[in-house]
Amino acid sequence: MTVNPDRKEPINLRQFGFHPLSLRLWHGMALDAWLRAMRGKWHMVSPSRYPLVAMITLFSISNLGLKWLSQLIYGRRLAKVEIVPDPIFVIGHWRSGTTWLHQLMISDPRHAAPDVRACFRPETFLVGRGILTPILRWALREKRPMDNVRLKLESAEEDEHGISLSGALSPYRHSMFPNDERRVPANPDDMAAEDAAFWRKKWLAFLTRVQFVNPGKRMVLKSPTHTMRTKEILRIFPDAKFIHIVRDPYKVFLSNRNSRTAMYSVSSLQDHLPSQENRDASMIKRSVAFHKQFDQDRRHIPDDQIITLRYEDLRADPMASIRTIYSHLDLGDFALIEGNLGALVGPARPYQNNRYELDDQTRAMVDDQFADFFEQYGYVPMDQRPAAAT
Repeated sequence: MTVNPDRKEPINLRQFGFHPLSLRLWHGMALDAWLRAMRGKWHMVSPSRYPLVAMITLFSISNLGLKWLSQLIYGRRLAKVEIVPDPIFVIGHWRSGTTWLHQLMISDPRHAAPDVRACFRPETFLVGRGILTPILRWALREKRPMDNVRLKLESAEEDEHGISLSGALSPYRHSMFPNDERRVPANPDDMAAEDAAFWRKKWLAFLTRVQFVNPGKRMVLKSPTHTMRTKEILRIFPDAKFIHIVRDPYKVFLSNRNSRTAMYSVSSLQDHLPSQENRDASMIKRSVAFHKQFDQDRRHIPDDQIITLRYEDLRADPMASIRTIYSHLDLGDFALIEGNLGALVGPARPYQNNRYELDDQTRAMVDDQFADFFEQYGYVPMDQRPAAAT
């Protein structure tokens, strides 16, 4: 695919139900985290986003006060919290079904996950939960901008947001400035020593707060970015369990194309995006690196601590898939989740393949770049599928 790095596309916020001063993820940052994220990047802000940046800065000052208050009230109690047992991690590429799998896993009453309130106010969510909840409920959008997944304050959310909004390095930071070609590493092994230490500090502090409000429960954490840092996770949590989900590469590509456009549009502090061609080429490149990193690190995970499943199999028979997960990873009595799970998924049903609207050039690019993935996980290239399955 031929790309022109100078081609840009204007952002249409109203397409996603936003206006220039709508609340963004960044409104949940404390001042120190906000300044750390913006270091060396103030000049990249588009003039049309100056009012938004001023608004975020004011919010961050208020959040800093709440952060200090939280430390004053809860600091000693948090120091005594232990994250036990080691968490379960739902991993896999974006748009592979990680959100749905996460929801199924936390239907187990023995499990817990960080919710929207925690992830979007990671350093302040312990303070003023009763007072701020009605305000947050009013401000929260009914659905995520990239899909039809409904949002509630109690909905399980990605701890990656907790990392990013605490000021630590995260690939999600890229959505601030999508035209910045420099990528933010996901793996602490790829960070400077100071940044890696800061990342560990912020992540563990966030998880400690989540464990504090969920005493006695095992955390189930979901973030595609964790797929690229399994070695780091095992250093911190040697008994961690991993549920790795994969999905048809064509479906992932198309869904990811739409979701990234939505997230970049509503999160950006700029008023334009790279062209669709540039975004596609970048997405393919990053996806290949994503899978390569996981394949390299997979050998360090004991076989009884990881299981891989296909989204299509999970969709066809969720109950059987989750039962297999519990058996392989030794997660305890499946009967304790079976009732809740049955209410969520209903009876088993055959999986229906989707028809993919991919142009020939893009399809050829996916076929070429993901040839190993097709073979590794048992997917068939589109030109080898029966007509009814394409």
